Amino acid sequence: MDEELEIDPQHAELERLIGVLTPLRQHRQARAERAQSRAQAELATMHDQLTQAQATLGQERINQRERRQGLADIHLQQTLTMTEVDRWHDKERRMLDRLAEVRQEVDQQCLQINAQQALLEQARQNAKARQRAVEKLSCLKEAIHEEG
Repeated sequence: MDEELEIDPQHAELERLIGVLTPLRQHRQARAERAQSRAQAELATMHDQLTQAQATLGQERINQRERRQGLADIHLQQTLTMTEVDRWHDKERRMLDRLAEVRQEVDQQCLQINAQQALLEQARQNAKARQRAVEKLSCLKEAIHEEG
């Protein structure tokens, strides 16, 4: 009977250890969940920026087509000097350069989105692992209480 009333020192130490570890693991879990939320928000922002860049690219293509047609209409059936041809060529080259810049921005944003998606997946896995660690401690605590 005296044995039943005595507290097992290992059992008590295990309960104390679980009491110390639980808040630490919960803190880590919360931190991992916040990191996941930030990564998700950043990804959403990047998708919005990509949509805007794609719209800009479409508008630049339309603008280039209109400016090119305007230049052609102005010079249609006219004799041009070499200087005028060079200016026309420079205008077209600048338009093409601008279009290439916007296209490059879109491509760069796609690469950044892919990298952010990988970071988000890593953050999800980390948060899930932290949640499992908290759940394991909870199960261990329940098992100890059932034993005792």
